[in-house]
Amino acid sequence: MSYTYEIAIVGGGASGLAAAVFCAREGGKSIVLLEKQPRVGKKLLATGSGTCNLTNRTAAPDNYHGDGASAFVTPALTAFPPEAALAFFRSLGVLCSPREEGREYPLCQQASAVLDCLRLELSRLGVTERCDAAITAIKPQNGGFVLSLANGETVTAERVILAAGGAASPSLGGSSDGYALATALGHRKTPLFPAIVQVRTDTTFVRAMKGLRTDATVTFCLNGQPLCSHTDELLFTEYGISGPAVMQISRVVGDWERRKTSTMTAVIDLLPTVSETELLALLAERRALGRTAADFLTGILNKRIGQTVCRAAGLSLEQPTETLSPNVLRKLAETIKRFTLPVIGTQGFGGAQVTAGGIATAEVDPRTMMSRRVPGLYLIGEVLDVDGDCGGFNLQWAWASAYVAAKAVTQ
Repeated sequence: MSYTYEIAIVGGGASGLAAAVFCAREGGKSIVLLEKQPRVGKKLLATGSGTCNLTNRTAAPDNYHGDGASAFVTPALTAFPPEAALAFFRSLGVLCSPREEGREYPLCQQASAVLDCLRLELSRLGVTERCDAAITAIKPQNGGFVLSLANGETVTAERVILAAGGAASPSLGGSSDGYALATALGHRKTPLFPAIVQVRTDTTFVRAMKGLRTDATVTFCLNGQPLCSHTDELLFTEYGISGPAVMQISRVVGDWERRKTSTMTAVIDLLPTVSETELLALLAERRALGRTAADFLTGILNKRIGQTVCRAAGLSLEQPTETLSPNVLRKLAETIKRFTLPVIGTQGFGGAQVTAGGIATAEVDPRTMMSRRVPGLYLIGEVLDVDGDCGGFNLQWAWASAYVAAKAVTQ
């Protein structure tokens, strides 16, 4: 069986849903949204731990990564900045609330409500939504396209928006399908690797702190040279480290992991608000408390973290602290300020929130999102070699790229 539409949108994630709404509002007459999963928006439901960090008011080109990404995203972010995203969701009935660091969340704190409002608008606008509709091929034909479905059906469309997402979070529908569809049409794919992802480290000392959270500064170093740092909440896990302090800068670890060259370490400052000189004086003062090393850092650090730090510094937990020499105190202060873990890799695409790499942006017009290789084909969202920082930047890119593509498709 074959169906005919003016516009076919492949992928029912954030960018695909937004593109469908924008196309219909811009006057698209016959639009179908094709999603391979049993329902649309599965990954959107998981964003912000189910509360949906919709955008970030500070979003700027420098927040985006990939080959030429900063320049590529500029036209879309200019045409559809965070303020436009907030207005868009208000028009859907979703009121937003600002939080720290420019993040914007729905006032109701429900990702499900965001998805519901997008789907209600699609229904109101008459957009056809088809789930369990995996696309196996897109072929140009007679000035338009024929899309082959896994069930043997075909869809004919004048124009196609490819919004199939990336490889991250396969449990939520992430896959390489979009890349395969684009490369089959002649597009080039840059290397893929996980970003905004948990990091695996040597677990000699980490396992003793499993489940503990603390504010810290994490610095990833390549061959001892700092690459990037971030201060935020750090989470110790059975496999390594996670939390915002890690996820925000984990892209460099994913890139290092795929190259598999040199040595990567995570250097953690467990007391970022205290200088090493101040800390050393504080430790010297605490010797008079008459404790053992097991409780020497209690009141400064979480007890388990403090005990782990003492062991890492070579102390016996039974050792009386009044006997600690100045050299031992210096070693302890150094360990607290530079708790160093050898990095093994990441938790892979299974743990990643976003995919780094994708279809080369040099082959797409940033003013329209139309392919430079296949006229009438538009590529948006995560399928492109564009990935944003953690904190609403990737959803902002989804909305902005969808808007620009919809404007061009409906002209």
